[in-house]
Amino acid sequence: MRMLATVTVRSTTQETAGSFDITNGSTYSVPCCLQPNSSSDASIYKRETGRTLYTCYLQPRATDGTALTTAILNHISSLTIDGLVYQVDGEALDLCSAGVVFQVNCSRET
Repeated sequence: MRMLATVTVRSTTQETAGSFDITNGSTYSVPCCLQPNSSSDASIYKRETGRTLYTCYLQPRATDGTALTTAILNHISSLTIDGLVYQVDGEALDLCSAGVVFQVNCSRET
């Protein structure tokens, strides 16, 4: 895997008014491979922004040896790859249940 992703663990708290606050926690560097999936072109929908979907393949352990778990990589986590931030969409899948590579879907607003 030629790229390096910085996984940012985030936590949420709900205020009494019902809104959620998201705070960034610890970060982990994980070797990865990012591949584009699809894109909704902004000009088609006459919007200023568009969303591009990606599939990211990650090694199951961070560079410091920490094993990736659903507490680290979940729907509120973010990935930073080459200086660009991607929002994780759901939990990571253990491909073939072999514990060798994880797949996670992510997106980026453009």
